[in-house]
Amino acid sequence: MSAFGPRSNPSPPPEAGFTLLELSVVVLLVSLLAALAVPALVKARLAARSTAVANDLRVFAGAFQNYTHDRGDWPPGNGTPGAFPAGMEGYLGATGWQRVTPIGGLYAWDPNSTQQGDRYRAVIVIATADGHAVTSERAQLADLDRRIDDGDLDAGNFRLGYRNYPIYVLEH
Repeated sequence: MSAFGPRSNPSPPPEAGFTLLELSVVVLLVSLLAALAVPALVKARLAARSTAVANDLRVFAGAFQNYTHDRGDWPPGNGTPGAFPAGMEGYLGATGWQRVTPIGGLYAWDPNSTQQGDRYRAVIVIATADGHAVTSERAQLADLDRRIDDGDLDAGNFRLGYRNYPIYVLEH
């Protein structure tokens, strides 16, 4: 016994861990961050794919125009996805012509082409081939069209052609 009275037992230490309320707040915060981050990530991926295809098409258009300047006419071709048009190896050899595009499918050269009832002298097509389907996601295609053309998939140089494959018109 002490001078101040009987000693009482000290209270037990509080239990370690989080309360249900604390865990709920953490889960709510993580969910809110994810809800904000996922759409931004999706938009960034869409923009990256569009930028890559737009750059490819600009490089390819330049290569075809250089060929035409050097030889006086567009190269022959038959629209075979991924195949180098005859005589274009030196112009397209260091490009990504034969790889799967960032939006699926393969690039194809199609001169004297009929697309959606219209005839074009020179067209680059992005076509489904070898199990690599071209995206049909309208938001992706519209974003790509805004980057390189007029934003209207039914008009301009970038549009939807036969089977709704994206086409880039070099000459009408």
